[in-house]
Amino acid sequence: MKTYCFYLIAMALIVLSACAEKRPVSISQSHRPPESVPETGRPVPDQRTEPGDSAVAGKGEDQNPLLTAVRPVQRLRPKALTRMIKNAENQLSRRQPQLAFSTLEQALYIDGQDPLVWHLMAKAQLDQGNIVQAVSLAKKSNSLAAAYPEVKEKNAALIRKAQGRAD
Repeated sequence: MKTYCFYLIAMALIVLSACAEKRPVSISQSHRPPESVPETGRPVPDQRTEPGDSAVAGKGEDQNPLLTAVRPVQRLRPKALTRMIKNAENQLSRRQPQLAFSTLEQALYIDGQDPLVWHLMAKAQLDQGNIVQAVSLAKKSNSLAAAYPEVKEKNAALIRKAQGRAD
């Protein structure tokens, strides 16, 4: 009997909620998105409109953290990942690109966001003659290398080298 009453009450609530008046809910206009969003690593324009604001006039961008966007920071690599990268570099120097590639695939399980791992995978693919895959991996590495300008330079050189081989 108790179960029957529970189901009866639940059904009544469902029917009543279905019959309830549907009203549109207005969204508050107090929060508006910014007019422009700065790119990562670029200075944020001063949002103040006061012409004689001396608080900002004498300071450089680096001194005022509110006027700079979030800059990407290099992360520390785990020791196991560092060892795997060194092993892969040694394997590449000994002309063992397949072995290096498999080592780097294992390294992805430790940190799939490390741009150096992706760069070395691209290098291994290029050494094997897989130009399209090498360029694709170098581009993936570039997408992760915001805090690593030296990796971006290596990727650019690798892409140029791959395009030279393709011609």
